[in-house]
Amino acid sequence: MYKIIPIKKMIKKLTLFMSLFFCSSAFAQYDIAVTINGLTCDDELLLANHFGDKQYLRDTSECKNGVFHFTGKEKLKTGVYLVVLPKKNYFEILVSTDENQMKYAFTTDTTLSPKITTSKGSKENELFFEFNKLAVEQGILGSQLKKSYDAETDETVKKELSEQLKNISTLVSAKRSAIAKSNPTLFIGTLYLAMEEVKAIELEQNINKEEARKNQYLWMREHYWDNVTMSEDGLMLSPVFHNKLKDYFDNYMIPVPDSAIAMADVLINRIEKGGSKEQYKYTIHYLLRYFEESKFMCMDKALWHMAKNYYCAGKAFWADSSYVAKMCEESNKMEPTLCDILAPEMSMPDTSFTKRISMQAIDKPVTVLVFWDINCGHCKKEMPIIKAMYDSMTNEHFEIYAVYTQGDWEGWKKRLAEEKYDFINVANAFGDDKFREYYNIRTTPQIFVLDKDKKIRFKKIGAHDIANTIQFLLEEQGVVEPEKKE
Repeated sequence: MYKIIPIKKMIKKLTLFMSLFFCSSAFAQYDIAVTINGLTCDDELLLANHFGDKQYLRDTSECKNGVFHFTGKEKLKTGVYLVVLPKKNYFEILVSTDENQMKYAFTTDTTLSPKITTSKGSKENELFFEFNKLAVEQGILGSQLKKSYDAETDETVKKELSEQLKNISTLVSAKRSAIAKSNPTLFIGTLYLAMEEVKAIELEQNINKEEARKNQYLWMREHYWDNVTMSEDGLMLSPVFHNKLKDYFDNYMIPVPDSAIAMADVLINRIEKGGSKEQYKYTIHYLLRYFEESKFMCMDKALWHMAKNYYCAGKAFWADSSYVAKMCEESNKMEPTLCDILAPEMSMPDTSFTKRISMQAIDKPVTVLVFWDINCGHCKKEMPIIKAMYDSMTNEHFEIYAVYTQGDWEGWKKRLAEEKYDFINVANAFGDDKFREYYNIRTTPQIFVLDKDKKIRFKKIGAHDIANTIQFLLEEQGVVEPEKKE
């Protein structure tokens, strides 16, 4: 028999049930169900997300009745995520804040073949998997054609195979473009559009080739970001934005500090206007590190610019105050010796300790500053090279101003006498020159090369590079004729 429950009691229980249901629903904001044929609840899946060129763990699965679930109290941010299997192989999924993340469901097996990987509850992923299936199928076909191409000896057949390979690439690109064009409001549309390279303008025919290539380069640099939606934070949770940022500065930046600075400022300003705080934050942080690690001469000026104009100016809203304070302190130390800035004056005594020699008073088109120490191992290797260079070159157009950085005066004098260093040798014997502060001398040797106006043009170079930098500056200033190249 059925038990009869009074209507008031039934309503009370129903109210309690509905209350618990809605509380539970409000508690969970995402529930991604994953079925992997070949795995059991004894296994565990991981959910990770891309961020720039790295991947970060986001969640671990719970399993019930053979179905793995990723659940959380807050919606996942829009982006490209990875479902990672026990053997560390994975498949990617798209997550969007505009979709109901409680309905995401995926099915595949341990091979992760796109042919059998399916999605429910997400239009983004239906399109994503559809494209992946096509891309993999065409990739397999392309590999087979490439093997045939490599083994073929008949040029006519090779040409046909090459055309087929090109058609495969065109087909895949066209499919991705079609998805982007048909779905401009979806994340996948934004993602696939950003992956499209902007096509360069044709070379102009009515001007010389060098000028035409320059115009093409400038056009590409200006329009490189046209396909990137700079209001979409989700692009940061994918490799796409990072890869474009790296490619842009690796291949379109002229390796001159002022040009790099201008390029960085234009891009950051464009992103700021676009509205994506994540793109803005990532770009500033990336460029700070990019310029810091640059091997190009004087690029620390770009590093200094990023620190001063973004971090120290209060625009790096995400950065810890102590970190910013330290960065500003370091940038202040860098400032006096940035390239193209007048080198700070030094006036120190020579070995007699009675005569001061002013660096600024040296009347030569080129001045080489060398900071060194008699007990520095690297200095012992570099200083003989500098001496040999000085003795072998006609030094009427340049002078070396060598600063001993420590306090063993007798040892210093003895070394000079033994090695016969005939260039200008000074030391801070009276302790009244702030060379260490002005030139930020922490290690030795340190070498700076100045032009006739005593502006810093080269710095932190090796002894073997001095002769070439002198020759370059003498030619640039019209002091000597350019050397003829064979």
